[in-house]
Amino acid sequence: MQTVMIVDDEVIFRDYLRGVLDWDTLGFEITVEAKNGVEALELCAHNPVDIALIDITMPFMDGLELTRRLKEQYPEISIVLITGHNEFEYARTALKLGVEDYILKPFSKDELMLTLLKLQQEHRKVQLDNFTYKENQQLVKESFLNRLISSDLLLTDEEILTRLGQFKIHIQNPVFVVVCIEIDHMDRKWQKISERMLMKYAVTNILNEALDESWKHHMFNGPEGRIIGLVEHADDQANMTPSLDGYRKLGALIKKYLNFTITIGIGRSKEGFKNIHESYHEALVALQNKFVLGHDRVITYEAVAGEVGKQVFYPAEVNDELLIELRMRNSEQVQRILDSVFDSIVERRLSMDYVYVICIGLISVNLAYITESGHPIEECFGENFFPYNEIRKFDSLEGTFEWIKELFHKAIRYTGQYKNTRAAKIAQSAKAYIEQCYPDPELQLEQVAQHVFINASYLRAVFKKEFGMTLSDYITQYRMKKAKELLGRGGQRLADIAESVGYNDASYFSKSFKKFYGYSPSGYEKNRT
Repeated sequence: MQTVMIVDDEVIFRDYLRGVLDWDTLGFEITVEAKNGVEALELCAHNPVDIALIDITMPFMDGLELTRRLKEQYPEISIVLITGHNEFEYARTALKLGVEDYILKPFSKDELMLTLLKLQQEHRKVQLDNFTYKENQQLVKESFLNRLISSDLLLTDEEILTRLGQFKIHIQNPVFVVVCIEIDHMDRKWQKISERMLMKYAVTNILNEALDESWKHHMFNGPEGRIIGLVEHADDQANMTPSLDGYRKLGALIKKYLNFTITIGIGRSKEGFKNIHESYHEALVALQNKFVLGHDRVITYEAVAGEVGKQVFYPAEVNDELLIELRMRNSEQVQRILDSVFDSIVERRLSMDYVYVICIGLISVNLAYITESGHPIEECFGENFFPYNEIRKFDSLEGTFEWIKELFHKAIRYTGQYKNTRAAKIAQSAKAYIEQCYPDPELQLEQVAQHVFINASYLRAVFKKEFGMTLSDYITQYRMKKAKELLGRGGQRLADIAESVGYNDASYFSKSFKKFYGYSPSGYEKNRT
């Protein structure tokens, strides 16, 4: 509903304007009426409007002066000047002041209506543009913060501070704790994405009221439907756990007023931006323990760290590798990774509770892939798909393993049905060429583009859309994967391995490997022995 102000010194004309149109039906509401410019300014100060219909000739302050002042104080207001024939030169002056339109007396009902509808359309376009801009800014902000917690951000501290400042996040004390909040049974409770987003929004709003104001909480949507909190730690010490009172209060408020439960995983404090991802991974480990400890609770990494040390989980990068291979729809590699995880479980004889924790993590990766691909989970797996209940029905590890493998293959088959476009085939050809020519140190986007006979910019776009990563990132990822395989076999010099995966400089290869995996080639070999 657009609000309208009428300013005219003649009461008869004000009455005429009020009754000439069915304002409500057209989407307008007359909220202010004034008999001169002075009164209009006073009323508008307490009740701003979208559109003003103003007569030129009025006592105390004419329409031109009122127009000038309104435009200074309310730049978004649209002004329609109402004038007689002999005041046309005044109207031209008013247009220079920013008046959107003018109507010459006498005017018809249709002329007034068309003028107003045109302004209404312009207002709605501005509102839509503003909403889209804010929505895009929120997406950019969340993307940046997600990269910050995942260690996938190669920026200096100064550059990070600048980017955060652009999002109105001003860091005073660079010691951070990451908090992961998960709505329990969210996929089962709400089928529509809009409903899930609404519940997450409600949790975030209540959280801001429940927590201690001395701690700054920067909340955003994280991977796999979780709410992530980047918290500035009140103390300067690392490896500290924050007070849990506020988080327990949050859980109680959610249960009381929204009638569902949440589970919260909390990492320890870490100093500096480069170590935020460590607290994030600790929070995830804590959150995964809800399968063992139960839902509707606050779980700290500190509380479960002892148990985590006793029970060996599969490496943290396995989930990342699985997601990459899913994006590539590489069934054989997915099968290989899952077999490796399952073999490790059997070899180490992990307890059933910890097997369930690992299974939940694997299923979450699969569901994240379906959601990321833009498809509803229920379309792939059916309306009655409740994986967290299903895994409890199996009476053997083998049965659980086979069921999870089938879930992954079903996801690949399902998403593959929607990827038979020409662009997808080009991206697949580029991927195959990379996997064949990755040892070539000169392999770059332009070379791949020449091979598939398309423009480099177009290839960059279709590859990113098809696989969720840039072509250059895939070259690096594939080289690192091959290097890891060679290191695992042992018996080769680092320089030979570097050359075989496309690096002429062994030192640069070693730095790239550490940047990609978080540990050096020698560190990887040492941990395997």
